[in-house]
Amino acid sequence: MDRALFASLIGFAFVMSVTPGPNNLLLMTSGALFGWRRTLPHLSGILLGFAIVMTSAIFGLGALVEKWPWLVSIVRVLGSAWLLWFSVRFFKVAIQFSRADARIEKAPLERPFRFFDAVLFQWVNPKAIIIAASTAGAYIAIADFAWQRALIIVGVFFACGLLACTSWMVAGDALNRYMSSGKAATWMNFGMGILIVSTAVLTLLG
Repeated sequence: MDRALFASLIGFAFVMSVTPGPNNLLLMTSGALFGWRRTLPHLSGILLGFAIVMTSAIFGLGALVEKWPWLVSIVRVLGSAWLLWFSVRFFKVAIQFSRADARIEKAPLERPFRFFDAVLFQWVNPKAIIIAASTAGAYIAIADFAWQRALIIVGVFFACGLLACTSWMVAGDALNRYMSSGKAATWMNFGMGILIVSTAVLTLLG
């Protein structure tokens, strides 16, 4: 195995995992709303779901995307629409807080993501699809056989993703007390909505 290529993969995987995207934003919001313990199934679902998407890309999904690039456009639209719908919940809660200026028991989500919710979301997550397809093509020389490439690439992304996603989840958990009452709750929920809308727009524009 080419050590320089492997080091490049580690750097690429970490940067792609730690930068803002649908998964990280959702983990942060879930941590803020429900705490890190109740967000663990969401985190686990992301890690497994992305591993499945990446493995699929290595074994042929990447070739399909190259042949029919419009598939990525469909994923972009679906993922962006879902994020925009999700952001509306935060704006609604921000308005409720601004009117009542008191603690609201009901959160923007009735419950955190379940494990399989997060697994399935990876298939409409534009960032996940694009990263998987580009990585499968860019690092094809890292091993001779597809199963070897899958083990190496998925293993690296799993380790980097675990570190990066946990950091976003814990950061959200640290914001938990500010999401529940007073003017801080209004601005926190409004800011979260703006952040998710911005991500949706950037995702749609590519």
